[in-house]
This record gives sequence, structure tokens and C-alpha cells, in this order.
Amino acid sequence: MPDAADLIAHARESRVVVIGAAGAIAALECARVGLSVTLVDDESGPTWADLAGVVVGADLDGFRSDDPALAALHEELGVTGSRESVLPVATWIGRVDGDDPAVAPLPEGALFGIPGNPWDPAARRVIGWAGTWRAYLDRLRPPLTIGRERNLGALVRSRMGDRVCDRLVAPVTRARLDLSPDEIDVDLLVPGLNTALTRTGSLAGAVSSEGEPAPARSVLRDARERDAALAARLEEFAVDRRADVRVTGLARAEGRWSVAFDDGTTLPADAVIVATGHARALALLADVAPLPEVPLTGPTDIALLRLRGVMADDGGAPDVACVSGHVRRIVDLTAARPGLRARLAPDERIFAVVQRATDAADAPVVADALTASIAVWGTSVRAAEVVAAARLTVDGTLPPVRLGAADDLDAIRAAVRDVEGLGLTGGWLTGGDEAAVAADAVAEGDRIRRRLLWGAGEQPL
Repeated sequence: MPDAADLIAHARESRVVVIGAAGAIAALECARVGLSVTLVDDESGPTWADLAGVVVGADLDGFRSDDPALAALHEELGVTGSRESVLPVATWIGRVDGDDPAVAPLPEGALFGIPGNPWDPAARRVIGWAGTWRAYLDRLRPPLTIGRERNLGALVRSRMGDRVCDRLVAPVTRARLDLSPDEIDVDLLVPGLNTALTRTGSLAGAVSSEGEPAPARSVLRDARERDAALAARLEEFAVDRRADVRVTGLARAEGRWSVAFDDGTTLPADAVIVATGHARALALLADVAPLPEVPLTGPTDIALLRLRGVMADDGGAPDVACVSGHVRRIVDLTAARPGLRARLAPDERIFAVVQRATDAADAPVVADALTASIAVWGTSVRAAEVVAAARLTVDGTLPPVRLGAADDLDAIRAAVRDVEGLGLTGGWLTGGDEAAVAADAVAEGDRIRRRLLWGAGEQPL
């Protein structure tokens, strides 16, 4: 085993190139043990917007407050005090396009739209009497005692019928996950649901038994603080950060990497971590580690609207899952975030409108978002003043709850790990959740640094 002096010398002689601003956390993991690290801020699109002095990020639902990896990172960066609570709010479903927009609340206690009581008037309003009676048959059918139904759509249809699946469940899964119920693995979405179904004898009973309070969630008050603290931490570890060049190619020969830039220069490296979006990762790795083709969700536009003239007690739908059209979801962020509300005037609100991404300019995307918000909130929003607006575009991801996603991720990991000194991380691999993105970046950075310092043995530091 090498002594400490040998490890320090070896670390200083080893270089890691991280491609993509999203790889900053992986770069930090490598740099903290003395490796020489170059971080190329390649393809660094904005993940937050400044709405007239109020910063809002693309992660609308926040992160689990008790996630250990993200808590440790925030502690290291000194931004723990910037955390603010995200409160659970009622989900509504509705049609916000066409000549007759309408919204209605989901049944109380519904789980991803599955009602615990199909006789609830809120459920009956959406699925009708025919749908209610069909859903009631769930209570009369025997439980699934042999095998498990992993397909959420198949499970809901077999137990409660098409109307529950299509009118209650599908709008919610499309809004939150960009997946239809037939694409979702029940055991990954709600791990205890199949077991509860067998125990209680019905899907409605299972939903009622699994309807415990969701884990507490948080957001950072200002994502700029996190980014600035992370940049300062990288500087402390002497990370060479480059924002004026773009990587054009990767090559490996005689046990080392060569990273080519668009200014004609190259940089030798002992390891490379690719932390770009999916399309860019495919292009960069095409000649060195071709990635298998896997289905991703589509890219998404998030239009953010800061409106003045909407009174705080106007009521309305705090989180709407849309049943048709290109708008998937409309969220009143002010309703869910007390900290955000405190930074606004009493008659102001901030809406986030999630839409299918387009090549259109920002103005029509924002205009569509305002139209959809008016459909939900009516005259209250129609008469409001737009204080500020912004558009964030989020890449498609490999959602972890999709049927077959685990096998697809394993295939991608295998393709990368077959190549010595190559790492891959990024939001598209982990579904985009901030905690999952951070944990994956930490794990990949740790894997690469172990290989460089210890070789194939990968002994712990």
C-alpha cells in the first residue's frame, strides 16, 4: 500500500477533466483529495431566473429536507440557512385550453390521482356515476394474491376502471413525471402499494393505508448563493475553471485521454467526467463509449410569471394537472412557499407553468403561460399586471420510476465503466431531482478518484 507522501504526489500528477457546469460537484469530489481538476463550463444553461429581485429555480417541488447527501453538501457550502420549506398543497385537475376551461380538486387523500374513496364528490365530479360504480367494484374483487402488477396503468384499470386511470391518474402522472400511467413502475413510484393492496383487499384501501404525510421538502431561498458558494469552494481547491472554450472531441490512447477544444488546443488527462445534457453526452462519447439508446422524457419549458393584482385570499387552484394541450401543469408557487410569499407584496403571486418545450421565442411561450393561468384563476389574473416573466428550459430525463428505467441505466453505466478513466453524471441520468443529481455526482466523482489513486482495487479513502 502506498504511503501518504506517495498518494499526495500521485494525486498532484493526475488530472481530471470535467465537462459541463453540472459536473461541479463531481469536480469538487476529485479536487478535495488533491487531484488536479479542470472544469469546462460547457453547455451551462440557466437553472434559475431572477423575477425582479426574487429568484426562482426550475425545481418546482424542491428536495427532501432529510436527504443526507444534499444536507452535507449544503452544510459544506454554508447555505443550510438558506433553506425554506415547501408546503404540500392540494392538486387540482382540469382542462385549461379550448372554449370551456374548467378545473376541479382531486379527491382528498388521493395518491397520484387514485382515490381512496371513489364515492367522494370530488371524484364523482370528474369520473361520473358510471366511473364511481366501476371503481367501487375494486372493493368487491379479490386482491392480487399471486404475483404483482408492476404497471400502474394496468393496476388502476383492472381494479378501478378506465375512467379513474384516464381522468384522475393520467393527468397527475403526466403533469409531475411526464409519463402516462402505463409507463410507470408501481413498486418504484409507491413501494408499499402492492403489499398494502394484498393486505387491505382493495386498491382504495391500499391508497388509504399508504396516505401518510409526505416527507418534508425544501428549496433554497436563492440558488445564486449555492452557485457562488460552490464556485468559491472550487477556487479554494485550485480547480481550473474554463468558460471560454467548448470541448469538441475526446480520444484515448496509451492509457491517457486527450480533450480537444474549439480553439484548437488539447489537454491531456488521466480521467474524464462528462456532465452535460443527454444529446451532448451522446455526441462526445460516440467514438469512445457509444451509449445505448434509451427513451427519455421530452424537454420542458417552465414559464415563470410574477403577477401583481392577485389578492392572497382569492382562492383558486394551487397546483393544476392539465388533462390536454401542451400545458402540463400550473403551480402557484406562492401557495406552497411561505418564504417566497414573504418576499412579495400582499397582492402578488408567482406562477410556474410547465409546457412542452418548443423552438418558439420567449415571448409567445410566456404569453401561452399567462393564457393558461387566466383559465385557472379567471378574472383575477386577467386584470393583473405582469411584473416580471422568464422562461427556463429543462432537458428530458431518464425517469427512475419508468418501467425498465433501471435496466436502461445499468446499460448506460456498463458502457461507460467499460472504458478506463471515464465517468458520466448529470440530471438526465437521475430524473432531474436535485438530491438525486447531487448524490450521483458525488458517487461518480468518488469512483473516479478512487480509480486514479488506488487502481482497480478501489480501496476506500
